[in-house]
Amino acid sequence: MKRVAIVAVVTAALGGLFLFGLLRGSPDRDIPSNLIGRPFEAFELPLHARYAPEFGPTLAVAPGEAGVPMVINFWASWCGPCYQEAPFLEDAARRYEGEVAFVGIQTQDRGALAAGRAFVDQFDLSFPNAIDDDSRTSIAFGLFGVPETFFVHADGTVAYKHAGPVDGALLDARIAELRR
Repeated sequence: MKRVAIVAVVTAALGGLFLFGLLRGSPDRDIPSNLIGRPFEAFELPLHARYAPEFGPTLAVAPGEAGVPMVINFWASWCGPCYQEAPFLEDAARRYEGEVAFVGIQTQDRGALAAGRAFVDQFDLSFPNAIDDDSRTSIAFGLFGVPETFFVHADGTVAYKHAGPVDGALLDARIAELRR
């Protein structure tokens, strides 16, 4: 009987903590980053094959080089929220074409080239998507996980880091701030 009471108390306590976590609301998705206010580290990564005719086999990105604001999105083929946000990213990339540069980076997904290619094809992503197979670029950006999106001023300084999936409203709001 004593064991049953202990199990019941422990179960109730864990259930209470679980309920508290569910009811406390969503966390702030604008995660502080050491990069905010500073230029990101230049990177060069191989591109998914569908982008080679337009961009070549690799994509080299340096702060301020594009001359327009940038949205850099990190994703993985196994990431459910990445599938939620992909249509919003594609829509924004098409609407802001020529005004904002979009870059996708498949990371934390070692050796999953076929799955990454299927992801890119599923959403017909028009903006270049690179492969960070060794996760060095995601480490340089200080990623916690995927998806994460960085909003970068035209001069190459990072303005915001958003953890979790983005949607159209968030993209539009952050891009408007970048363009001021």
